[in-house]
Amino acid sequence: MTAQTPPHSLARRLAQPLMLAVVTVWALSTAIVVWYVDSQIQHNFDTELVESAYRQLYPALLDVDRARRHGKQPELHTITMGEVPGDGHPEPLLLQLRDRQGHVLLRSRGAPKAAFDAPLREGFHNSIEHRIYTLYTEQEQVWLQLADPLAERSEASRRTLTGLVLVLVLMLPVLGWLIHYIARNELRSVQWLQQQITDRSGNNLQPLSLQGLPRELHQVGEDVNQLMHRLHEALDVERALAANAAHELRTPLASVRLRLHTALDQAQQQGRDHIALAEAQAALSALETLSHRTERLLQLSRAESDSAARQHRIDLVQLSSTMAQEFWQQPRAQRRLDWETPAAASTVWVQGDMDTLAIALRNLVDNALTYSEGEVTLTVTAQPPALVVRDQGPGLNTSQQTHILQRHVRANTQHIGYGLGMSIVRSIADKHGAQLSLLSPAPGQSCGLEVRLEFPPLPPDSATAPAMSAAT
Repeated sequence: MTAQTPPHSLARRLAQPLMLAVVTVWALSTAIVVWYVDSQIQHNFDTELVESAYRQLYPALLDVDRARRHGKQPELHTITMGEVPGDGHPEPLLLQLRDRQGHVLLRSRGAPKAAFDAPLREGFHNSIEHRIYTLYTEQEQVWLQLADPLAERSEASRRTLTGLVLVLVLMLPVLGWLIHYIARNELRSVQWLQQQITDRSGNNLQPLSLQGLPRELHQVGEDVNQLMHRLHEALDVERALAANAAHELRTPLASVRLRLHTALDQAQQQGRDHIALAEAQAALSALETLSHRTERLLQLSRAESDSAARQHRIDLVQLSSTMAQEFWQQPRAQRRLDWETPAAASTVWVQGDMDTLAIALRNLVDNALTYSEGEVTLTVTAQPPALVVRDQGPGLNTSQQTHILQRHVRANTQHIGYGLGMSIVRSIADKHGAQLSLLSPAPGQSCGLEVRLEFPPLPPDSATAPAMSAAT
């Protein structure tokens, strides 16, 4: 299966059509400017051609008259004008003076000997190589034709077009960067809104801040806030239902368990049927399981409640000591649970909620005792502040470590809990900004599992912690 190409950013998707539109408009504008400039160039050349024709008419007539006074006949032998302004120019003056029959009487040094390919009619005419202006004098009855090379005009137009296109090509990268920069800068509000939405989760459903957003994004933000408000209400209903159900089930379950214990004791004393005793024992075991799961549901509801407002400074050493003493009351933990504290510190302070942290630690120790054999170690570290529970069980592979943190997921029947315990611990860790990590095998061992709940350190100038009460 081929990997999908990641979508382009909104800034890029805006910049590309904007760039294309700007380039298109610029190219069209350049074409219009080139057309206008070329027409102005042609007009200027024509104006200069007419003015030059009138300026050169009188000197040309004087040269013809002077030649006739010296006995020359221009009608038979074309005479050449004397030096005129422009003879040293790369494009010299192209002038011919013709009689009524079209014979060339006089020409400039750069003009061809043969007559121009243009009719004897006043005005402009384009030949293959020249643009020719024809001027007629009624008094002398001669035609003056002044030519301008078309190549010179084309070269002037080409230079103008080259200059405009060169500016366009040089400015395109700058324009592209500028459009992309402006688009990205103007879309920062979208990124800000996106970041706010990304930060929201089941534990953080605070309304989005909509201050400074444009009208369209403001409406989107209001819709998202309404959706999160409805989601928050739905989660509150779910948590309240779970808490109420678990709470309401505790009392009748405890009553049934007590009655079954009493019935079993009486049946054993009276020597009743062993089959009936086994069935009653199985029912009691099932009730124990149901009671345990009900307790986990209640813990889950408390873990996902808003405990951030109740957080204060807590001593992890005192918390772990309380939990160890609680478990040492159980026969299964008296010889298996070992409690270790940092040698250099009598207290380890963190910011948190005592009740929910006690729930997390109780789950970790209970899981280690239930689903492993051998010694279980409860350790408190000071640098960094952390609670560590280590067992000597079979451990978890990488896939099991990933899935065990999900709600209602079990690695297998030999490992942690009913699919709620570790999800409760993870939820409490998230509430406290703590990092939950699983190491298997445990460091320094060939097997086992180490679960570490590492807390962010408190600022060094924090005030002395208030007194704590043991969690129930």
